[in-house]
Amino acid sequence: MSDPTRFWRRGVWISLLVLLLSLLSLAPYLTSSTELVRMRHALLLVVSPDGGLDWTPATLPANFLLERAPPYPVFTEVVDRLGLKAIPSDWDRTLAISRHLLGSSPALSGGAIQSDLLDTYQPIVGKGEGYCGDFVRVFMGLATAAGIPVRAWAFSFDGFGGHGHIWLEIWNRQLGRWQLVDTFNNYYFVGEEGVPLSALEFRQVLRATPPSLQLLLLHPGARPGYAIEAKAWDYYRRGLAEWYMVWGNNVFSYDRALLVRAFGSVSRSLEQLGGISQGVYPGIRILADPDNQRQLAAIHGLRIHLWFIGILSVIALLALLLSLAGWWKSRRSLATRSEK
Repeated sequence: MSDPTRFWRRGVWISLLVLLLSLLSLAPYLTSSTELVRMRHALLLVVSPDGGLDWTPATLPANFLLERAPPYPVFTEVVDRLGLKAIPSDWDRTLAISRHLLGSSPALSGGAIQSDLLDTYQPIVGKGEGYCGDFVRVFMGLATAAGIPVRAWAFSFDGFGGHGHIWLEIWNRQLGRWQLVDTFNNYYFVGEEGVPLSALEFRQVLRATPPSLQLLLLHPGARPGYAIEAKAWDYYRRGLAEWYMVWGNNVFSYDRALLVRAFGSVSRSLEQLGGISQGVYPGIRILADPDNQRQLAAIHGLRIHLWFIGILSVIALLALLLSLAGWWKSRRSLATRSEK
């Protein structure tokens, strides 16, 4: 065998080895859905101080994925049926949306639906299904259709992985302030003044000892998230160190995106990858805190690792294609010389 052929064949095997080792380095993050979420968060991560997250609709960050597409007709019909636009108060509209989602079914069974927006809405109101992320997406769709500015916050218990919770803030245009609602758990929160608090106000007051907070039901006739209120407070406290904001409310645009629709029928992970590739999957903005420096360092390390593996894989893939082409040409040239 000629030297060129041996050279290109060696290039093929080295390229394949690099690709395989790159994939194996990601194996720990492919073992569960929570680890896949951590990997996704690392790719979409930007750290912000408090001031970077306390914006208003009038000071909307340029890179926030604000929904500008028209809502689905089903969501417009629900808004009309509930008479939301005739309700003068954004807070009362919020209660109406929450009660529609919490009270449409006799019982709420929970469980992630993991489907598109329309196929998520129907099981929530028809069967009482859905997890916190499902309630948030549908609430966002209804609030957007009703003209209420809305954004999502989340927190985790496992270093910004998939074990955590997501909830909402609405911008009360009459009061000129954000107000936090946990629709899935059927809660909102008030302080000493009796006014529903924003997310950052809630977080600040919850850290006080003792906190001057009251936990109230959005829908008095629906089940609370916790039968024992003390367990709810413990749940929220455990997540205090790992808060982040979802950097977009574009639920309709995401659903309509070409790659999201193309990959959605294959798997949820591929759908999200398609959304990231098309630029419609919202990033996250972590709330930096003295108590989460270790978690931040770890997820920053993962981010660097992912970028390194991504660049290395692209180089290895190009090298593989080049080596395969060189190997094929050298073998063809050798065969031609042998025929002469």
